[in-house]
This record gives sequence, C-alpha cells and structure tokens, in this order.
Amino acid sequence: MKQVVLQSFPQGNPAPENFALVDAPMPQAGPGEILVKTLWLSLDPLIRFSIDEKRLTGVVHLQPGDVLYGGTVSEVIASNHADYPGGCLVEGRTGWREYAAVDPVGGDRVRGPMRKVDPALAPISTALGVLGMPGQTAHAAAVGMGRVQAGETVVISGAAGAVGSMAGQISKILGARVVGIAGGAAKCATLLDIGFDVAVDYKAPDFKAQLSAALPEGFDVYIDNVSGDVTVAVLPFAKFRARMPVAGFIAHYGVGMEGPGPDHMPGFMRIINSRSLEIRGFSGPVVAGEAGLAEMAQWVREGKLDYREAVVEGLENAAAAFCETFTGGNSRVGKLLVRVAAA
Repeated sequence: MKQVVLQSFPQGNPAPENFALVDAPMPQAGPGEILVKTLWLSLDPLIRFSIDEKRLTGVVHLQPGDVLYGGTVSEVIASNHADYPGGCLVEGRTGWREYAAVDPVGGDRVRGPMRKVDPALAPISTALGVLGMPGQTAHAAAVGMGRVQAGETVVISGAAGAVGSMAGQISKILGARVVGIAGGAAKCATLLDIGFDVAVDYKAPDFKAQLSAALPEGFDVYIDNVSGDVTVAVLPFAKFRARMPVAGFIAHYGVGMEGPGPDHMPGFMRIINSRSLEIRGFSGPVVAGEAGLAEMAQWVREGKLDYREAVVEGLENAAAAFCETFTGGNSRVGKLLVRVAAA
C-alpha cells in the first residue's frame, strides 16, 4: 500500500519536500482490531502542530519517517471486533495511508475511538466536515463560545474555510448580521452566495477601508481562525464586552512561540482592557460534543447549511494541497478533502 510520511521538519510553512509518498507492507488486523480501507482523508490545518521540530502544542508529535496524522472516513474490510463488521463505514484518525489496522474502541487519545458513519444521513465525506470536527468547531464558536444573539454583528476571519463558512451560516440562523473575511474576489463572492451579509477581501489594497465600511457600529463577536495582520485590523472595531472565540491562528502556525515585530501586544492588551473584550480558546468537539453534531445534522436535513467541499484526487496529491493552505495559494472554498479511494 501507499502512505505519506514526514520526511523532514518544516521551517516556517510546510513545503511538499517535507513529505514523501512511500510503499509500506499491507497491515493485518490483530485480535480485537479492524482493517480499514481509507476512502476520504481530511486535510486539517491543525495537522501542522504535529510536525514542529520542537513540540509546542497538540497531542501528536511526529518524527521523520512517521505516517502523517489525520482524520479519515474508511470502510471496514476485515474485522476481529463484533461491533464493527465488514462493510461498515467509520470515521477516525487513521492517518495519510491507504489501509490501517486499528483498535476501533481506541486505547489512546490519537486514534480512537472509531465513530460509525451513517451513509443515509448525508454523503459520507461530511463526517470529516459539517458533520465532524470542523462542524463541531463552527458550532462551538458561534453557539457555545460566541453566544451569538439575534441582531448582533459577527465578524469571521478565514470565512471561506470549513469552520468559517459554517460558523457564518450558523450565526445567520441565530439572527445575526455576518461579515466574512476571505482572500480574493472568488472566495468573497462565494461567501455572499451562501448567505453572508458582507464579504471583505483581505488581499485587496483597500482592505481596511472595506472593513471600516462593513463595521460602522463595530462588532459583537469576532470568530478568529487566522490571527496575524487580519486580527490586528479587526480588533479596533470591538464593541464594549465583545466576544472573541479563537478557533485557529493559522497565520502563526509555523512561527513558534515568538514571532517577528512589530510588537502588537501593547495595543492588544489595551483593547482587551478598555473594551472588556472576552477571548476564549476552545476545542470544538469538547465544547459542542454530540449535541452540537446532532444540531448540525438537523440543520443539514432542513437545508439550512450550504456546506462546500473542495476535493483533491489521490493520496499522492495530499501534501501539495495541504501546503497550499499555509501559503495563500489555496483558492478552494469549504472543507478540504482527499478522495483516496472509491467507496
């Protein structure tokens, strides 16, 4: 079989040469294990945490030669576990590989337990997107941490991504006015198409003017997926007692604990104090949990969520697509997935 391994630690943003597609022996299911065939692979930005040379955050820390960490939807093709018979579909963190032998009930925090996927509910790929961890994160950001209320103004950075695009639509369901920030005219047009009230292009030379026009009275909630210069531009528009759920900070994923200047911390602290700004980091699955997934599923059934999927074909193209996420070269909208094999 084929699998993707870490070839070298990235310095800054990851590059395709940091990864290698290699041959590996076909695994066999041991006692209590199942053998699964990977159908879909999720390219989540948080994978970047696992490939820092010096471990900074995250539960996984890979070394060169290790298989890349990542969520998958797979088909059970051989089983030594009565609750997971052959032919059933499961979601879990089995990595960037064509096949894996795993303990489905999960003895560690990384690769278990496996969650059964119901193909009657929605396309099985959604278990990695709107009906998976990104959907839980979007729900937690808008409902749990953001506590979005009708009539409020919500700003979302990284709004064309899996989390941002869904968080915006959830905020609309809750009755808010939603301003999305994305890179490029095409992404901004898509945000308007899925129901955002305003779309602001951070790549445009008049970005700050667009932002000012979109927020004449400031914002109540800022769902941050990006950080960096975008967040520096947004924060001055915070209303008194605004909320800021931090779902991600992709602008700094390859930086480490200290970045280059200028030092924006004094201004940041001034806004936190003077505006009584509430900032919360969180884990989407922990905050939203099964109840969040159930509500997301209900909104999908009711046609209230327009979820987009950006599909890359073939495991051999996974590394390049993943790297584009960090360089601004990703023109895709929605959940980034690799179709590894047909169901």
